[in-house]
Amino acid sequence: MKVICGYNVNIDAVYAITGVDISDLLKMVGKDELLEKVCDAPGEIRSITDLVAGLVLHMQKGTGAEWFIYSDDVFHFLKSHYYGKSEIRLGGNMGIMANVMSQMGADKVVMNAVGDIDTIKPLMSVENIIFAGGSMTSNSSISVNANEVIHFVFDFSSGTRFDVFGNAIIVPRENRFIATYDDINTELSITTEFEEYCREHVTEMDGAIISGFNQLQQCYHDGSGYTERFGKAHAQLKDWKARNRELPIHVELGHFMSMDMGVYIFTELAGTVDSIGMNEDELVMLIELHGVPSDMIRKMDACAIMDACVRCISPTCLKKIVLHTRDFIMSIFRKGASTPHREVRSMQFGIMCAAAFAANGKLPERSQLEVSVRDLARSEEGMKQASKLQDLIGGEHFDGGVCGEYGNFSVCILPTLICNEPVSTVGLGDTVSSATFLRWLELH
Repeated sequence: MKVICGYNVNIDAVYAITGVDISDLLKMVGKDELLEKVCDAPGEIRSITDLVAGLVLHMQKGTGAEWFIYSDDVFHFLKSHYYGKSEIRLGGNMGIMANVMSQMGADKVVMNAVGDIDTIKPLMSVENIIFAGGSMTSNSSISVNANEVIHFVFDFSSGTRFDVFGNAIIVPRENRFIATYDDINTELSITTEFEEYCREHVTEMDGAIISGFNQLQQCYHDGSGYTERFGKAHAQLKDWKARNRELPIHVELGHFMSMDMGVYIFTELAGTVDSIGMNEDELVMLIELHGVPSDMIRKMDACAIMDACVRCISPTCLKKIVLHTRDFIMSIFRKGASTPHREVRSMQFGIMCAAAFAANGKLPERSQLEVSVRDLARSEEGMKQASKLQDLIGGEHFDGGVCGEYGNFSVCILPTLICNEPVSTVGLGDTVSSATFLRWLELH
């Protein structure tokens, strides 16, 4: 398989944060200001208090999030206090997805090589990857230190305990909070080499998987907004479709700075690409489109999630939505766009890859994939939700999953494999998405 992959790649500094770490950070901030920001989250980091508020807020809920750093002082604080103690990994949705597909059997992966690619390359499996980069259009809003694109990933574990000014907190589930310092991916930078290579070779490609739109900012130093930068990338996707109408394009949505941004970009992409993937937090962002209560989605209620996805996809030209959670993965697709056999087999491959990565922090040889996860059990909650959904869709058991119909759509759900002590939760969504897409292309 030959696959195009865009747009974002960076370095992740992954740190397993503890209750002691949080307690130390709490000593650096004032009580009133912190509690105010926990109640009314800023959604971005301009001070140490903002950072601590983000950590406390999401650790106490067990939810994942990404906040951007707009303070050099905070960046230097994080770099001096945590970078040296962190595990340095490949980051960025595109980078992770390109690496997964290269390792798991793609013949060629064409990647938008932005940032300090010489530092990033050693973190990747480079045999089948074409790094289309080396030059970018000059942009005055990119800082002189732009190559220093570090995403500080704070992994937290279920059961972690800490005290917030007399209020005892117990983390309900493992997840991660990301503090991002990045002037390149926030511009949705596209290299000239990537543009030219894709334009010349798109007719030879089997598929394209795209991400990074969630890195866009509401507004930029030059007064412009995210629509201009999104428009350039969207035009590229439209050009690929014009040159190769049979090219399947899958987009991973990501977590946006605001609901308005998420709704706008989903709606625009839904008229161009074939499928969109997301997790439950990202589906919540689209409440304006589906109207399903957020608490039902965050409770991982499969029936509510399916209903929300169907409401999102129905008025669009999208062929499919793929929804991935900790406990299950679900595909909602138009009849004729795929088959239950193809969906379940591709999702099963994606689940195994994500489970192997969670358990070991790396992917095995493809021939050893099934062996590497044979001791992992299916999610009990995932099986419960699959059974619940089965009653609603008149579903039948199919290769470990459940497949049925809901209105004009086919629905498949598959419980995940659970690693109780994951090495990291970072990149699991990108791993399951890219591996699923690769296998889906192979089964075409």
